[in-house]
Amino acid sequence: MKKEIGNYNGDNLYLTIASYRNNNRIYLAVETDEDLYADITINLSDMMIPDDNYIFVNGDMTKELRTFLEKKKIIGETIETYQYNMGRYDMVEVDFDLLKEYDPEGFKEFNKNKDNDMEL
Repeated sequence: MKKEIGNYNGDNLYLTIASYRNNNRIYLAVETDEDLYADITINLSDMMIPDDNYIFVNGDMTKELRTFLEKKKIIGETIETYQYNMGRYDMVEVDFDLLKEYDPEGFKEFNKNKDNDMEL
C-alpha cells in the first residue's frame, strides 16, 4: 500500500518507484488517486551516476513541484547540473530508506531488478 506524500494543489500525491528496463536505474514519479501527475526522473543512460541512489531530475517538472518534493525529502538538492543534448539536468541524491516508506512494493521490485542485473 502506497503512503501519501501530501496534498499538492488540491491533489493527494503518491510516489511510484520502478526501474528503467535498459539499465535498471530507479524511476520515480508522482501520481494522484487516478493519474500520473509527473515524472520525477529522466533516464540519461549515457551519463554516469556515482551510485544507485542518484537520479537526474526531469526538466519538465515545475519548480513548485520540485520545491514540494525537496521539502518532503523525496529528492535532495542539486549536486551538479549536466548538459545533455539540448537540455540541462540536475543530479540529486535520494534516500532509499525514505522512498521505500512511500512505495514499499515498487522499491522491492526495483531492488529485485537491480539484483538480477548484477547477477548477469
